Amino acid sequence: MEKEISKDSLDPVFCVKDLDTLRVLTDPLRLQILGILSPEPQTVNQVAGKLGLSSSRLYYHFNMLEEHGLIRVVETRTINNIIEKVFWVSAEDIDIDMGLLSFSAESGQENIIRILQSSLDALREDFIRSLQVRKFHLAKGSESNPHDAVMLSIKKRLRYETYQEFLERIKAVIDEFSNLKEETGKGQDINEFGFSCYIYPSYYYEQDNEHDTRKQAQ
Repeated sequence: MEKEISKDSLDPVFCVKDLDTLRVLTDPLRLQILGILSPEPQTVNQVAGKLGLSSSRLYYHFNMLEEHGLIRVVETRTINNIIEKVFWVSAEDIDIDMGLLSFSAESGQENIIRILQSSLDALREDFIRSLQVRKFHLAKGSESNPHDAVMLSIKKRLRYETYQEFLERIKAVIDEFSNLKEETGKGQDINEFGFSCYIYPSYYYEQDNEHDTRKQAQ
């Protein structure tokens, strides 16, 4: 009988405070590992199976995540005289110290680029793998349930007040999705769904500034 482990044992937030840990975190494969481990404890073999990869490819990444405190061993099992570790995330959420993300510093700029790149790469890999797995399931006779996906990019000129009001509604939707009750069973009507959101002020270089720069250079 497997040991039952409660989410109450998780820390509320893991704060990334140093560059080494940030570098470990901002790897697309490690982000996927964290995403898979987030709902429940699992072994390296279980995570590898879900990603369609060999276990040997993941051991290094698990070791790095564990070494920097992002995941931890919550159980050990002995199967056929082989000790198998069960891992889980250390905290329900991950936060990054804003001191690492100061755009006025060159290192802060590099860190922001690293976070964006790894996040988008992990999203791309997850999306493409999901399409491949779905195609495989359908070929095996799985029921064709509607699985709508939304990919949208819009830019609008708004007052800051309007933007802030809309942003609060977006945050409320994120909280609502985060707090939805997780299904523990298995069935044709149960699946994991990803929710990613990017909303930000978008700026362009103004022509007037460009002319001013040219005048100063003359």
